[in-house]
Amino acid sequence: MWDMHDGAALIETSQLSRDVLTAAGGRAILCFLGSVRKSKGFEFLAYIVSDHPDLAKDVFVVAVGRVDPACGDDCARLISAGGMVVDRFVSDDELLSLYKTCDFAWCCYEPDYDQASGIFGRSVQLGTRPIIRKGAYLEKYAQEGAVAPVCLVYGDTRDAAANIAAAAANRSDKPGRLGEIVGGWRADFVQKIRAAL
Repeated sequence: MWDMHDGAALIETSQLSRDVLTAAGGRAILCFLGSVRKSKGFEFLAYIVSDHPDLAKDVFVVAVGRVDPACGDDCARLISAGGMVVDRFVSDDELLSLYKTCDFAWCCYEPDYDQASGIFGRSVQLGTRPIIRKGAYLEKYAQEGAVAPVCLVYGDTRDAAANIAAAAANRSDKPGRLGEIVGGWRADFVQKIRAAL
């Protein structure tokens, strides 16, 4: 919470975010950020995209981060369905530029991986809609946020594709009041810390 801000001071673009924007070609961008692992729902995401190829007409999916070798087949599935995988270390500036570039951040983790998520926190902080698992721990926290999540039934690729497509069709610019909302969170946090000291 120490670095809470409204995103205004963040780097606007990086070569990576420009490459993603170019590849998306005007479609909504769904980013899977951080280490690419099955526990973080990557297999489910790959099946959503491959089982429902029409989704690629409206949504560009990119996975950015080091790939667990066990996810090789899922990466191939995502790429063959029109997605992109960037298998490497990603700098903080690149990650922040991707949050500002993408419309959706994947936070729909396996049921056994029901825990806090830095990706979720940053997406809410920076106005990127998180995609989360219905019934997850994160869903409870999402109710407090300024950005409404896209909730998916884990394992149901048809429902997931429909919800992602609907969200993409109704996407808009980042929330205009985000700076005000995050500033309020920051002020509240600082007030509570000062009171505790």
